Amino acid sequence: MEQKEIFSLLATGLINNIPEDQSFDKAVLNIMRQPAMVEFKSYLVENDRKKVDLDISMGYKYAKAVLELYDLTQNSFPAHKNWNRAIFTLFPDNKIEIEYIWDQDLQDEVDKYNKT
Repeated sequence: MEQKEIFSLLATGLINNIPEDQSFDKAVLNIMRQPAMVEFKSYLVENDRKKVDLDISMGYKYAKAVLELYDLTQNSFPAHKNWNRAIFTLFPDNKIEIEYIWDQDLQDEVDKYNKT
């Protein structure tokens, strides 16, 4: 898959978890990535401020897509620095933003857990 296809898949997965009657200014998908696992948490922003937690169900195909996205961002132009978190933001007009983040505290916690 290419990055655009992965972004489209993530957007579709996020939209499928938003109740039909729910309005929002933006939908945010927080992604935590490790080499063999991916975790998703999400919320909506209403009226530019009110945060509403969103129960999401995004399974294997979405996790696999995120791991593919990681490989693409490390090995294809434009390459990004190593990341273990990402914030995927979807707007009502279907525009998206994505921010890749390196969370050293998360990595330290994972490394500590893996040593035991």
